[in-house]
Formats: sequence, C-alpha cells, structure tokens
Amino acid sequence: MERLEPDTASAARSCKYVVARRLGRWRVLRDEQDAGTFSEQDEAIRFACNLARGQARAGVVGVVIVQADVHEMHCFTPPQSTLAAAPQAPARLRVVWGAR
Repeated sequence: MERLEPDTASAARSCKYVVARRLGRWRVLRDEQDAGTFSEQDEAIRFACNLARGQARAGVVGVVIVQADVHEMHCFTPPQSTLAAAPQAPARLRVVWGAR
C-alpha cells in the first residue's frame, strides 16, 4: 500500500467549496478553482452542495462555505463504510530522556 504525505493524504480525502458574490453574480470555487457562476445565491449553494454530497458518497469529505450576509457552512461526510480504518497505536512506547 502506498503511503501519502500528510498534506497530500488530507487533500485527497476532502474538498472545499466556497460560494461568494462577485461582480453581481454568485461564484463557486472548488479547491480554489472556478467551478461555476450563477445568477442566484440559492442556485450556487444547491450546485456546490450537490457536488459535495456526491463526493461524500465516494468517500471524500465535502465542505461548502457560503460568504453572504449570513455566513453558512455545510459539511458532507462519507458513510462509515467508505472511511479507512484509523491507524493503530504503537504496541510499545519508549521514553527517551533528554540531556540534563
């Protein structure tokens, strides 16, 4: 099994969507990349939430952040069956004393 670097591993298991007003329209960014522009705030939120929900079904945590008059955050988590097993604690713990 290939081990991923910590920042790569977390990036591979999560996705961030930001919905914000820009130039009179509502823009959706997916991991800082343009994902679409909408005339209505509700359309943009629905679009981002649908994408995040679909990714959660595939095992990716999706977070939708709405930057509006009332800030919102929607979080979509994968079903338990798609989550990887948590790493096991080491069998032994060795204490090393520092220099005095």
